[in-house]
Amino acid sequence: MTSGAGERAADSPRPPSRVRYVAVGVLGPLALILLALWFGIQIRQLDTMRSMVRASYDKRFTATDLIRGLDEAESAQRGYVITGDTAFLGAYDASHKKSLDSLGDLRGLYVSSPDQIARLDRLGGLIDAKFAEMAHVIGVRRSAGGGAAGALVTNRQGVVLMREVRGLVAALGNAEQSTLADRLGSVRSYFQAMRTFVWISMLVAGIALLVALWFVWRAQTARYRVEQEAHAAAARQRAIFASTIDALLILDESGRIRMANAAAGRMLGYAPEELIDRDGSTILGVSEGDGDFHARMGLRDGALAQPNRLDRTVRHRDGHTIPIDIALGLMELPGEVHIVASLRDISERKAMERLKDEFVSTVSHELRTPLTSVVGSLGLLRSGSVGELPDAARRLVEIAENNSRRLIRLINDILDIEKIGSGRMHFDSVPLDVARMLDQAIDGSRGLASTKQVRLELEAAERPLIVQGDADRLLQVVTNLLSNAVRFSPEGGTVRASLTRDGDNAVVAIEDEGPGVPADFRDRIFERFSQAGDGAAMSGGTGLGLAISREIVLAHQGRIWFGEAPGGGARFTFSLPLPPPDPRTESGARPRILVCEANVQAAEIVRGILEREGCLVDCVATAREAQQAARTGRYDGFILDVALPDENGLEVVRALRRRADTRLLPIIVVSGIVDPQSAGAAALEVIDWIDKPVDQERLIRAVRRAVEHSATTRPTLLHIDDDLDMLEVTATALAEQGRMLRATTVASARELLGQQTPDIVILDVALPDGSGLELLPDLLLADGTAIPTIIYSATDVLPEVRGQVDAVLVKSRRSLPNLAQTIRRLLASVSTTDAR
Repeated sequence: MTSGAGERAADSPRPPSRVRYVAVGVLGPLALILLALWFGIQIRQLDTMRSMVRASYDKRFTATDLIRGLDEAESAQRGYVITGDTAFLGAYDASHKKSLDSLGDLRGLYVSSPDQIARLDRLGGLIDAKFAEMAHVIGVRRSAGGGAAGALVTNRQGVVLMREVRGLVAALGNAEQSTLADRLGSVRSYFQAMRTFVWISMLVAGIALLVALWFVWRAQTARYRVEQEAHAAAARQRAIFASTIDALLILDESGRIRMANAAAGRMLGYAPEELIDRDGSTILGVSEGDGDFHARMGLRDGALAQPNRLDRTVRHRDGHTIPIDIALGLMELPGEVHIVASLRDISERKAMERLKDEFVSTVSHELRTPLTSVVGSLGLLRSGSVGELPDAARRLVEIAENNSRRLIRLINDILDIEKIGSGRMHFDSVPLDVARMLDQAIDGSRGLASTKQVRLELEAAERPLIVQGDADRLLQVVTNLLSNAVRFSPEGGTVRASLTRDGDNAVVAIEDEGPGVPADFRDRIFERFSQAGDGAAMSGGTGLGLAISREIVLAHQGRIWFGEAPGGGARFTFSLPLPPPDPRTESGARPRILVCEANVQAAEIVRGILEREGCLVDCVATAREAQQAARTGRYDGFILDVALPDENGLEVVRALRRRADTRLLPIIVVSGIVDPQSAGAAALEVIDWIDKPVDQERLIRAVRRAVEHSATTRPTLLHIDDDLDMLEVTATALAEQGRMLRATTVASARELLGQQTPDIVILDVALPDGSGLELLPDLLLADGTAIPTIIYSATDVLPEVRGQVDAVLVKSRRSLPNLAQTIRRLLASVSTTDAR
């Protein structure tokens, strides 16, 4: 369901492009504004042209008025000369003024045209001369009469002046006509270009409109197709949702049912619509309660922590229960996440399981019980308990006994593989030493090996190597691999077992000198009832050993595989994860216990008990050795027997309590001599007094109390370094200084600092997940003061970093003594500060 939701989310429609719409919203109005400005410019151009035409007309009209005024003045002058009527003089004066006004108007109209102003200046002079000539004639008329005045008129001086005036006025008109023609030509060209631009713009707009219409059509067509596909997909989903045989419920973020298919209604006895808005967690019987529904369902970081809820039950409407498996998935919707619950009715499977259980019970009781009797009886016959048998009969009894045992093994293997497959096989998880387990398996396989004269060898590179697991089941794995190796080995061959550490895993390898694994068998070697080899080899196997071994190893989060041995035989290997560091065992620095016991066998018993608990154990046999070892300061606890060959153990306790460096060492007394004084243990300040034979559980509890007591009394040193060898060497060199904690990464160091506060920190700079300097802000005591810190690295650090720590040492061959000396100095300063 999660994958489907992811695909739908990936194919969901994308929202409209905001950038595109903003661009259209900005560019559209901007284009309209520019178009309006352009039209404004055209209108202003038209107004300018109109003003130019009007001005040209005014100029020509004024020039005409000027000529008309002169003509009227000349007519008035001649009327007066001829008639002597003074009324003509009034018209003359008005025409004179009109001519001068027209001349002034022309000067104003041509103020920006220097050439025309020059003509007007000449015209002004001629007009003045003309009016002077006419005034002289009028004066003569008044004084000398009409004859004298007529003689002046006939001399044609006035005609000449008038001709020149008309010539200048015509030149003004021609110039104005030419200027107007040029301007009108420019206007015509401009408007022709504007018309062309308008036509082109209309063409472009038309094309743009067609393109826009095409895009709109394309978008509408695409939208139609998408809607068609969405409709078809929705129809298919509705059909699937309605027709699936599994009950489906869709729950919203509050846990309410939003959709239910017909199968859900049939399973629960409701109509599908009756389930809507009901509390899904109550109906399903999962994650009931208050609070956030998604949190109760285990939804974190977009994933469900437990998507499959198996072997659950739901209650039908009529009250009976139905066994179901529930599969949960996510439906991601915009802004919310729904949970899809698929309910599968497993009533038939449960019925089959009941039948299988009954069959297994029958096999277990009806076959194993009589077979055990048969094997026992055959064993008695073979041993001669009821009388000696002839050799032929004894051989037949041995064959029958071997095949009966083989049948028992087959039945046991079948029962084991069934338990593993159904998840009903119980696995205990206890600390166990893999090396000791291999020793036990080899001892148990020597009888089978001796029948073929096969030697068994073990090479354990590290002892002890502790893992968490089921000792009996892991022993079964090793025994299966050893028995296979022995069966396929030639007579006189060797089967080699090895144990190594590979990072965080313990690796066990079993190799033989046989023919190896056939190529056509390798793909199914770990399948049930798979066998390879000739009949002789197969006669001792069931074909289930490797399948059972694989399941057991996988149940321990391990891995099993096979390959070729160097000599040509088969090599079977499995790995088991080593447990993470336990804070009780100093986060990787296992508690070290000193045992003083004169009896070697008793010392080994105590050693075995403590090593299974993950302790490192050193054994000594005398009081003198015990006191010397205790004064090294390396031990978290001391187990002491009273009866020692050179001194009474109680005197050793008293001697250690008198010394300052051993006064706080936790001591456990183990002795076959009962303490005559009930308060003896308290007077000697020992953790416990345990009588022999040793009570294992009591001893373990006492050792744990000793380790806890040691943790509170000895200085704690935290060494942070990713080099495991360096950690081991440093721990050995500094064992006398205090209790060592170890961390190999920044993350593990932070986790360790959250659990306890060390007295001194030894810090490497280069770590796998970052720089060790990132931890400096975390190295603080509860009062905010800095924990004494020593940078112990292969490279030097910057001066500003040196000022933040107490010492900087560069790793070299002579740095361990310097490190120990620096730690002693810092411990002394810490002790002095505490004393103050």
